[in-house]
This record gives sequence, structure tokens and C-alpha cells, in this order.
Amino acid sequence: MKRWNIASVFFIGEEDSFRIIELDADRVNIITGASGTGKSAVIKALDFCLGSSKCQLPVYVRRRCVAVGVKWVMGDDEMISCRQVPLVGKAPNSYMYVTTGRNLKTPRSVEEFEGRGLVAVSKARLGEAFGIDSSPVADSEQTERDSTDRPSIRQFTPYMFVTKEVIDSETVLLHGLDDNRKAPPIVSTMPYFLGVVSGSTAAAERRLRQARRALEIDSAREEARVAKDSVLKQRSRVLLGEAQQLGLVESAPEEADEALLISLVRNAASPAARPLQYPGADQLDILQERRQVALRELNQTKRKLRALAVTEQESLDYETAVSSQHEKLRIAEHLHLLEVPTKCPVCESETTAGAETALAMRHSLETIRTETSAIGRLRPQLGEAAAQMNTRVEELSGLLRQLDAAVASALNRIAEARQFADLAQLQSFFRGKATFFLETVDDQLLKPAKDLTKQRDEIADLEAQVDADNRRIRMRRAESAVSQYASEVFSKLPKVEPCVDAELVFSAREPSISVIEDGPDGAVLSMADLGSDQNWLAVHVALAFGLQRHFEKERRPVPGVIVLDQLSRPYFPNQSRDSDEIEDEADGGVAEIDSAEDESRPDEISISEDEDYVAMRQHIDFLFKEVEGRSGLQVLLLEHAYFPSDPRYVAATKERWTKASGKGLIPRNWKRRSEK
Repeated sequence: MKRWNIASVFFIGEEDSFRIIELDADRVNIITGASGTGKSAVIKALDFCLGSSKCQLPVYVRRRCVAVGVKWVMGDDEMISCRQVPLVGKAPNSYMYVTTGRNLKTPRSVEEFEGRGLVAVSKARLGEAFGIDSSPVADSEQTERDSTDRPSIRQFTPYMFVTKEVIDSETVLLHGLDDNRKAPPIVSTMPYFLGVVSGSTAAAERRLRQARRALEIDSAREEARVAKDSVLKQRSRVLLGEAQQLGLVESAPEEADEALLISLVRNAASPAARPLQYPGADQLDILQERRQVALRELNQTKRKLRALAVTEQESLDYETAVSSQHEKLRIAEHLHLLEVPTKCPVCESETTAGAETALAMRHSLETIRTETSAIGRLRPQLGEAAAQMNTRVEELSGLLRQLDAAVASALNRIAEARQFADLAQLQSFFRGKATFFLETVDDQLLKPAKDLTKQRDEIADLEAQVDADNRRIRMRRAESAVSQYASEVFSKLPKVEPCVDAELVFSAREPSISVIEDGPDGAVLSMADLGSDQNWLAVHVALAFGLQRHFEKERRPVPGVIVLDQLSRPYFPNQSRDSDEIEDEADGGVAEIDSAEDESRPDEISISEDEDYVAMRQHIDFLFKEVEGRSGLQVLLLEHAYFPSDPRYVAATKERWTKASGKGLIPRNWKRRSEK
């Protein structure tokens, strides 16, 4: 199976300046260079051409390049992705250039770019070319914001780039997981790239998450609306009670909803309303009478409820006592005292004393059984009656609150009526108050309640499509496969205790990786427990290649590319030396140093055949053997170390940038861009 590889990375500057780095597909490609020559900028250029929202190219590159592009190849198929480089301090523009086809010509100027489109649309085109299942993307920023959890090319970069922030880190497992903005989409789309879910299932999971969030929000809004409705109804009824006293409306129906109540208040506040009756104190008497009736019933109900509680407790105590007596009297059954003979066992004379006692005990047992049965029948009835009375108490309490509010309103109206010369003034005062109330009413409360049935039905249908059990089993299978592949790679890499003979276990849920020591007593270790840069390097390299093996086997839409930024970081510390290149005594190997602090230091240092040198060579051997044994896998190694005695290493080295030669990613003679 062929997979997408990188054919070239090219840069365009002012005055027709052009720089291209050619790479071999299905091979190990190496770029060596000193600090400040632009090795790490290659990863940033690749990331930018894969639709990154930010341009993280170094300032030196941004001041001399106007555009950057990447040419991809898979067999005879080719694809070119280009973007214009923004000036320092400026954000990238909204466009990318994507071209697909065969025998594509690499553009050497911005004018030759083809396939212009918005970044969101271009990323979707790239994703389609790589084989990512995705729904159509509209030309809008809103669509891009809403699709952050949709599988895209932005989520497979963690499986391609093993950057300097990751390669020997004890905390960062994959590229991008240390960024709170990038991490959630990476984690949410990992099941798709692992082959646990299909594109349609991933879309269903996405819709399910959205539907659940929408239902949660709508349910909370409905609960808040219902809570406000009760207050709205109470205030509306108080106003309608005042309007009724003024003769502006008739009594509102008890079952009226908030919309009808507001409509009645609006009619009462209208100047067209005419009084139906003259307000008087007799309505207050009616309210007081209703209140007294309700209060008497409430008090009687509470007394009955207390009596029921006492009766229920007494019945419980009586049942306990009767049961105790019943258990005591049952000894007669065990001793067969009910079969007492009528003759004395000594003199054999007739006697009825024993039989009479036995009959009395039998009568007592039957009486106790009857009373126990009666209590068992009555207790549920007592509980049911108590529940009904509690409900009635709540109803009467609510009625009393409404009547108290109505009485208070009536008293206020009577007191206010004395301050007005005639009924017209009183009505005008009411209309003003009612109008202010209507102006402050939230119109959302007057809308009918939202029907959440459709949302719940949609969630049920989506849950059936997702099938959580199937997904869980497939996830365990994928995690097991990646763990097996990573453990196989891990066994071939140099490491120290406690990682010797250990296995790796990968989990996609966090995501995380655990190191399992050999043997039944072996511990389960986290990354922080390993305590060695060499061990962390081995874990990250093993995981990167283990994931790529899984992607190859499952035919996942991830390019067969791994970019490694300086494998030698844990092995060759920065040192100074006196000459540009010194072969070691063993086999002439040479390494370059990474010295950003001291620009005067030479490029390369002398190394000897010590443990670090052997370990580094073991990593290099693994890279070449792994690429040879895989189909469509390409490795790009950005490195300081250089091994002139290794013909494979020399042949794979595409660029060698040293300070002595003055070479680098961007030539020094390129013209600086105008800042305007």
C-alpha cells in the first residue's frame, strides 16, 4: 500500500528567490545543521502548509520569504499546498492554495500558485485528498469554529511531528497535547484516526454531543422559565384582583396560563376598558370569609394528620408488643401442650385442669393472630391517608398565600381609594401600574413551552447509531494493537533501567502511555517514573512508529511521514572544540553541536565510541531498518550529529548546513522584505 510522502519543501523570496529541499519517498531523509541554520523551521513550514491558524516560522524566515509550499506524492498522485508568509507581527491571510493531480509543476513565484480558497475550504480539500471522511464545509468562519472536533488534517499532525518539545519530554506525549486549545480536538478525533469509528459514526458522535449540550441548555432554560412563570402568574393575579375590584375585568379562570393572564391585564389597562361594578369593601369580606374557611380546613387537616401520625406510631408499637406475645405463646405448639390428657398421670383420676389451660392458651393465640392481621391491614391505609392529608395541606397552604396576597391587595386598594377623589382617578392609577408591569414582562415567558420530545428522540436515535459497547471493544482492540507495535519497537531501542525488557501500554482516552516492567512482580510506571532522557526518547520514538504501523495496517488517512527533531539531544551535550571537524578514533564519526548561546562555537565536536555514541547509532540503525520493512513510510530526521563513516547516513543526508559553509534553510543573500 502506498501512502502520502513529502516530495519537497520550497520557499519563495523577493526578486524571484527560490529555495527547495528535495526529499525521497519511502526513505530516510536527513538534514543536519548547526544551531540557527533553520532545521526546526522545516517542521513549522510543514505545519503552516497543513492549515495552521498561526504562522510560527522564525523571524529571520518571515522577513525574507513571501511564501512557502509543500509538495506531496503518493505513487503517481501529487498534491501541492502553498501559503503566503505574513510579515512579523501580522496574522496570516485567509487563503491557501491547494492543487492536486499528476506531474504537477512546482511553482517558483506567488503568481504561479493555483487552487486558491479559504483556509477552511482548503483544509477540507487536503483532508479529502488524504482520505479523511468529512462533510462539506461552507465558506464561513462560523463553520470553522463549529467544526473544531471534526476530523481534519489539523488532528493528524501529532502523529507526524516528534518535535523538540516532545522527543525527550516526561510530560508531553504527542505534539500539540501541551496546548489547551489544540488538545481537545486531538483527543476527540483520536478514535477516528485509530480506526475505532468511521466517518459517519464520528459525525453521529459529534451530533450526539451537540444534541446533549443543546438539550441540557434547553432543559435549564425551561426550568428557569417555569420558575419565573409562577412569580408572573402570582403578580398577574394580584393585578387582576385589583382590576376586578375597580370593575375593569371579570374574575380570571383558575386554569388560566400566563399568556391569558397577561392578556387580561393588558385589557384592563386599556383606556377602552369600562368598569363593570363599583369597588367596595364587601369584596374584602368575601376574601376574609374564604380565608377563614381555608384556614379552618387547614387546621383541621393538620390536627387529623397529627392524630394519624400518633395512631400510626401506636399501631406500630402495638404490633411489636403483640408479635412479642405471639412468639412467647408459640411455645405451646413446640411442646404439644394443646394435647393435654384428661387423666392424672399419677392416680389416673379424671381431671380437666390441664385441658382448660391448654384451651385458654389456644384462644389467646387465635386472638393475637387476629389482631396482628388487622394491624397489617390498617397500617397501609393509615399511610395512604397521611399522604393524602399532606397533599391537601400543601394545597391549602398555597391557597392561603394567594388569599393573603389578595387581602393585602384589597386593603391597599381601599386605603388608596381614600386618597382619590373619584373612581376615575383610581382607575388611572391602576392603569399606570399595570402598564409599567406589562413593559417589564419578559416576552420570552409568554412563548409556549418548548417541546423537548424531538430532541430526546434524536438523542436516542444517535445513541443507537453510536453503539457504545461496539466502540468500547474496538477501542480496546486499537489500543492493544498500538501497544504491541510500540513494545516491539521499544525492544529494539537503547534504554536503561527500569525500561530494560519492559513493555508499553497505550491508552487513547487520556491519552497516556504506561511502562510495564518484566515479570509478575513488575511495576506499572508512568512517564515521570522513568527518570532518564534516554528512556523518554525511546518511549516517544516507539510510540510514533507504533502508531504508524497501526495506521499502515488499518489503512488510516494519516500520511506515512515521521519528522524527528534531533534524536541526539539526550546523548551529545553541547561542547566546544578547536577544529571544524575531527574524526573519532574508532571509525571517523563526527557530530555537530547545538549551541544557541555561543555563536562562536564550532559546528562539530569529537566523539568517541562510548555508550552514548553506540546508543545513537542504534537509533539510526533502527530508522533505516524500520523504513525498509514498511510500505510507504518516510522519515525526515533533523539532526546535529553527522556520521561520515556510515554510507547510509551520508546518502540519506539531503542538506548539511554548517556555520563554516554559511549554508542554511534561507540563504544569507536573500533580500529582506519591506515591513510596509
